[in-house]
Amino acid sequence: MKKRINNFFRVTMLVIFSLFISLISCEAILRIKHSIIPNYDIEMWKYAKSLKVRSKNEKIGHTHRKNRSEILQEVEIKTNNLGQRDVYIDNEMLKNYNRSFLILGSSITLGWGVENSETLTNQLNKISNNNNNKWIFINGGIGNYNTQRYVNNYLENWSNLNITDLAIIFFVNDTEILKNKETSFLIEHSHFAVIIWKLLNSYKSKFQKENIDNYYKKLYEDDYEGYLLAKDNLIKLKKHCDLKNINCHIINMPDIHQLSPYKLGFINEKIEFFAKENNFKYFDLLGIFDGIDEKKIWNNYNDPHPNGYAHGLMARVIYDFFIN
Repeated sequence: MKKRINNFFRVTMLVIFSLFISLISCEAILRIKHSIIPNYDIEMWKYAKSLKVRSKNEKIGHTHRKNRSEILQEVEIKTNNLGQRDVYIDNEMLKNYNRSFLILGSSITLGWGVENSETLTNQLNKISNNNNNKWIFINGGIGNYNTQRYVNNYLENWSNLNITDLAIIFFVNDTEILKNKETSFLIEHSHFAVIIWKLLNSYKSKFQKENIDNYYKKLYEDDYEGYLLAKDNLIKLKKHCDLKNINCHIINMPDIHQLSPYKLGFINEKIEFFAKENNFKYFDLLGIFDGIDEKKIWNNYNDPHPNGYAHGLMARVIYDFFIN
């Protein structure tokens, strides 16, 4: 009997040791692989660890750490004194410009996967310089934001900036309800754990978003909480801008997963109606992508964030919109 117990114990310890070695090996292999070929989920994980800091305000969720730098998706994302992907900004330097635009939004505005020189705001700055206009465009994009988050972050942290114009790059998922999530020690420190967690969540999302059209229709139902919150926050922002004599713009950015046929036009119609009803200056970017193969404007084959070329297309028409 004692011999059987000892054998069982040895086998059990051997299995545990083997599993431990296997997990360590998987972790090592994944880290080596991801150092050579960036993985989208791991890059987002690194972004959260290195550049994000949790906000005390639940309506904001998180902000950027100030004066930090990280290589993500093979490009540098460097934050300034205000936690923006931009140069040092204060009211003294803004006095050098006739118009100053703060562009709010999420990862598209941030320029995820795009070199700093090719982001929307920097391409707008180049166009302005080429036209000898004393205008400045400030990058206020933060990844994983919705309307409630970028509005409240601006009001709490950046509303002391003496800007002339505030523009929102509105995206189709900006009415989603986002909640702060607690993560485990493994998720915080392991590539392998992140990959497994993402796989499990992708299966869950597949069932939840089986029909992407229906999913987005739900996000824009008149009584959907996220849609109501988005509208309430935009109205709050417009009132703030009116009090400070700031021009307030909504620029509608389409989802470039699938452009032809584009199935989310009903969102453009709803946002345009809302914007005009509440006296926002409104512009729709959908038309500039007519006839373009969407894959040519993606960052890469598994990341449909717009690339530098797409940011350039956007910058040219947005600049003309501001001129007029």
